[in-house]
Amino acid sequence: MNRILIDTMYISALLTDEDDSYHELAQVIDDEKIAGLVSVVTLTELVTILGIKIYKEKINQLITSKLVFININQIIAVRAGELHLKYGLPTADSLIAATGLIENVEHIVTDDSHFIATKNLIKPIDLKKALKLASK
Repeated sequence: MNRILIDTMYISALLTDEDDSYHELAQVIDDEKIAGLVSVVTLTELVTILGIKIYKEKINQLITSKLVFININQIIAVRAGELHLKYGLPTADSLIAATGLIENVEHIVTDDSHFIATKNLIKPIDLKKALKLASK
């Protein structure tokens, strides 16, 4: 089974967007056609994105899903610092990318241009390419 790292923007879209493509991503994860890994940093970012009134309900939906949340440890934190220094990634994105690298994930589902700098380490892909991976 392919394992992909999912950036915060896609997790937010899974929770709030009515676009069928996002529902299709959720379905292939639920059907275990791909394993969706998420850095716990995404939970922090979601509180800000979703706002105080709705984040608790949405966070609980995520926690009870088949997404695999990866905690930050010292190895990930140090690797994130290296990515921040070498590629200029913002701290949260550095932690997310480092999570994928330490977990040996080849792809990150994102539209965030920050991750282009790390394409030789973890390849940014869009939703369409992620769904193709699920069909392999």
